[in-house]
Amino acid sequence: MGCIILKQEDIKNRLAEIYSLIPDFDCKNCHNCCGPIIWFKPEEILIREYMKKNNIEYVVWSTDEFNKNNMRCPYIKNDKCVIYPVRPIVCRLQGVVSELPCSSSNKKYLSKEEHKKIKDEFNKLLDETNGNEVFYSTRKL
Repeated sequence: MGCIILKQEDIKNRLAEIYSLIPDFDCKNCHNCCGPIIWFKPEEILIREYMKKNNIEYVVWSTDEFNKNNMRCPYIKNDKCVIYPVRPIVCRLQGVVSELPCSSSNKKYLSKEEHKKIKDEFNKLLDETNGNEVFYSTRKL
């Protein structure tokens, strides 16, 4: 399949559509799920733009730095996620899919069909942005 060129605004709109399929989660800020995270090429646009607008330093830690910080995500500051509005899909799915359970919630998980639809839409966006093999991480690889 040929490369489809999407504008940044189109990518942001598509991500918003995909994210809207994920139910809100009442996070208790326990941060048990907030370790090293990855995100993908389309999400990088949102994250970088948000960080620039809010003067948030882009952080990538070594394994030693993660160990010194109890394996916590470097974007947890004052017990809050400073990139929460633009958090990646892996963070958004935490506690709402059975593969990423939350010990602080008794919330019902998405059905397999709902989860598949989200995965399919996200994978389609990755295909359209040549982002299948391009990802970013809070951890130096």
